[in-house]
Order: sequence, then structure tokens, then C-alpha cells
Amino acid sequence: MANSGGVLIAPTWLEFQPVGCQFHHYLRCLTSGLTEDLSGTIEDSGSSEDEDGDTIPFLDPSQWKNQDHYAMLGLSRLRYKASPKEIRKAYQQQVLIHHPDKQENKEDATFKCIQIAYEILGNPKKRKSYDSIDPTFSDVVPSVSTNSKENFYDVFEPVFRDNSRWSTIQPVPMLGNSEASLVEVENFYKFWYEFSSWREFSFLDEENPEKAECREERRWMEKQNKAARLKKKKEEMSRIRQLVDNAYACDPRIKYFKEKEKEEKEAQKRAKQEAAKSEALKKKLEREKKEEEERKQKELMEEKQRQVIAQQKQEKEAYKKAIKKERKELRGFCKDKDYFVRSADDKIKLMQIVDHLCEVLPIDRLQNLNRSLCDVTNLEKGRQLIENEAAILREKDAEEERKASAARAKASSAQAKPSCQWTRDETQLLIKGVTTYPAGTARRWEVIAQFVNEHSSDACEEKTSAQVIEKVKLLRKLESVNKEDAFSLFEKKHASKESVASAPTVRDVSEVPTPWSVQEQKILEEALRKYPSNTPQRWDKIAGEVSSRTKEECIARFKELVARVKAKKQ
Repeated sequence: MANSGGVLIAPTWLEFQPVGCQFHHYLRCLTSGLTEDLSGTIEDSGSSEDEDGDTIPFLDPSQWKNQDHYAMLGLSRLRYKASPKEIRKAYQQQVLIHHPDKQENKEDATFKCIQIAYEILGNPKKRKSYDSIDPTFSDVVPSVSTNSKENFYDVFEPVFRDNSRWSTIQPVPMLGNSEASLVEVENFYKFWYEFSSWREFSFLDEENPEKAECREERRWMEKQNKAARLKKKKEEMSRIRQLVDNAYACDPRIKYFKEKEKEEKEAQKRAKQEAAKSEALKKKLEREKKEEEERKQKELMEEKQRQVIAQQKQEKEAYKKAIKKERKELRGFCKDKDYFVRSADDKIKLMQIVDHLCEVLPIDRLQNLNRSLCDVTNLEKGRQLIENEAAILREKDAEEERKASAARAKASSAQAKPSCQWTRDETQLLIKGVTTYPAGTARRWEVIAQFVNEHSSDACEEKTSAQVIEKVKLLRKLESVNKEDAFSLFEKKHASKESVASAPTVRDVSEVPTPWSVQEQKILEEALRKYPSNTPQRWDKIAGEVSSRTKEECIARFKELVARVKAKKQ
């Protein structure tokens, strides 16, 4: 279509209704069951209402269910859209035309059909029942075909528009066009998938309960009608669902939206992969940078450590050389002076003192002693200097021994609690338990404590695993500190003919070496790494870390481990 300027304008949808005498003739033949020959030829005259009124055939009122009631009132064009007022007006017009008093042949069959039509269409409930089975409505559902897909809007739009009359919710969303948004399309299909229809099929009831002869027959008829209506209702809902499914399958917008959604998901996936890749690369660079910094820091620390070790080694070598020089100088000077004595016995004694001083004195005191001896002019004064230095050493050793004894006594008094007194029998049982349950026994110290408690007298207090461990440690310390006293006690008890079993000594405990536990081994290894071989008084410090072991035990364990490693290498 073109406007006055010759420019094409958008097409406009126009609704047409079939009219004319030929259409009404065909419709009357269709609804009344008559053929064209029987119905006769209808001439064109007047309006549509007049045509319907003039050409209504003589119908059988008993077949009222098969007639078109809208056509009987001349409302074929409006049908379900006709208002109650229009129906009443059309009825009045038909009455004026077809009333028996107005007809020459006085036939009232047509008039009765008109009355029946008005009774149905004039009653809202009956009209709803009749509209549900309107003979002009098509229940056909377009199939899923190439034509339906290519001409989607032309095929499905009229069908949805016609079926929208059954919806209980008005207005009904229409199919739309290719410009519809995703939300509009989703709302359309959501509405039709949840379609609520008022269409019912009571007009097609085969049984008439009003003609029942008894109550039981009426109930049976109502039950039959209800079952038939329910079946038709299910078929109707299946038809609507099939219509929506077919439209959804043919809708090009759904295909477009799905492809668009797929592309968006793929784009998001690619973006996510790129982000993950970028993040991984960033983390890799950060990790490499951190590793490089750590490597440089480690190299710097190792270099510093090597320098410190080298410096310590140089200082140690210089110290060795210096102290060796001082010792050699002291020995040489004393030898030249014949050790500042005249008799052979005194010479031997002074030689022992000089050797002891060379081994014990630090370098500063050796230097002071050598300088003092260089200034000596007579033998007596030189001898006096050496003896004085030896006396100072003896006094220092005695002082250290007194302090150590006091510390040991304090530790022994702290451990010897009144609540944990060990009798001679319990000590013997402890030694036997240590021998019976060697290292590696599950819950060893608890088992030994239980062994001592079971075999001791009832008057003795029960011992715990912690008390057993403390007693074993105490016996080891006493054995190392008072070795000679313990041996003397051992000989004395043997001299008194007392059996070894009845008088156990600390030596018996030392004869049963306690294996190293995993925890002790771990502490020893950490201490070895903590104090390298060039550390002064290394083994004293290591023994201080392993509190449950002595210095000698730590050295012996180290030698044992070294021997094992060498044996494996061989």
C-alpha cells in the first residue's frame, strides 16, 4: 500500500467477516443438515439481519442442539462478541418477522427455533455453554513443519488470537513479531503454558437429567455427563498445550535467543578462561620473582655464613698457632731453666705441673706467665710463679666442684619428694622391669610402673610412669657422679655375703643401657645442626639440649650413627 507521496507504508491487519446471501445459505445448510437443493435458492436482499430472517428454513425444534443459534437471531457476524442488548434487539426483530401471526402458512417451527436460540443466548450460563462448542471455531493446531517455521507469524498468530477467547484472564498477551524482546517472549509462553480456560462442554451432554424417572437415574446421568465433560476438558488442555509446544518449536525468536545465550555463555567462558590464565600467569611471575628473591637472599646468607665460618676458622687457626707458640715457649723456657729445681723428684713434679698448665691455661694467662718468667732472675722465684699459677687452678677447680655438688644436692633434694620414696625392693623391681621390658615395648614406662606396683608390698605407694622415669634418670646421674662410692658400696655388700638380687646397686642400672627414643633422637639431630663442629664446648651444649642424656651418651650415640652411615655406604 502506498500513500499519496508514493511511499510504501507498513501493512495493517484488517479483520473481515464472511457476509452475503451465499454465505448464509451455506451456513444454514451446514447447521440444519439440509442440502442445497432442499434449501432452495436464496436471492440477495436487504441487510445481513434481514437475510438471516428472510431465509431461515423451516427447522425441527427437536434438533435445536444442531442449529446455529447466532444465525437464528441474525448475529452470525458478531457471534460471541454480541452484547446482551444486541441479542435482545435481534430477537425482537426476528419475532416481528417470523411470528406465526405474521406468516400466511401459520407454521411456528421456525419461530420455536428462534425462541430456543434466545433462551440459550439470553441466559449467560447457557450462552457460555453454547459458545464453548461454537461450530464456527476451529480446534485445529498447526503442526511443526517447514511452512510453520518459515511463515511462523502468519500461521500461529490467528490461532492464538482465536483461542484467546477462552482465557479467564484478560487481556491475553499476543504472539507479537520479530522485534519482541526476550522478556516479552518469555511472558507470552509463560502465560500460555499456564493457560486457564473457562471453556466447558456441558452443551454436548448426551444425557438429560431432567428426563430421569428417578433420583438414581438422574445421579447416574449426572455422573456420565461429568465424566464426559472431564474427558473433553483434558483433551482441550492437551490441545492448548500442543499448540504452545508447536509454536515454541517453530518460533524463530526462541532459536535466536538460544543462540544468543549460547554465544554469551561461550564469551563468558572464554573471558573466564582468559582471566584464569592471566591470574595464573600473574601468580607464576610473582612466584618466580619470590623464588628469585629467596634464592638471592639464601645465597647472600650462605655467603655471609661462609665468610663467618672462614673468619672463625682463621681465628681458630690463629688461636691454635698462638697458644701452641705460648705453650712451646713455656715448655722451652722451663726446660732451659731445668724447671727451676735441682733434684730429680722435684723436676718430675714441676714437669707435670707445666704440662697441666699448658693444657688448661688460656692464651692470655700463658702470655702473662711467659712474660713473668722472662723477668725471673733466680730459680726459686720462677718455681714460685709456676706453683702459684697451679694453686690458682686448683682453687678454681675446687670452687667449680663445690658449686656443682651444691647444684646436684639441690636437684636431688627437689626430686626426692616425700610422696615418692623408693624402697630397696622397689628399686630392685625397677631394675628388673627395665631389663624385662626393653626399648620398643608399647607404653614401656607405664608397663614397668605396673610391674613394680604389682610385685611390691601393699604398704608401698603405687608408682606412676613419670616417677619411674625420674628414678631411672636419678640413678644414672648418681652413677656418673659417685662412681667410686657406688663401687665401694658394691664391694662392701659383696663382702657381707649379701646376694646381688637383694642389694641392687646403681651399677646394675648402668649395665642396662636405655635405647634412644624417637623424641630423643630428634632433639639430638636438631642439636647437632644447631651446634656445628667448630662450636666451643659443643658436646656440653648438645647434652644441655638433650636433658635426658649425658654428654658421654650423646657422643656415643653420634659415633654409633656415623658408623651406621659408613657401613651403608660400603
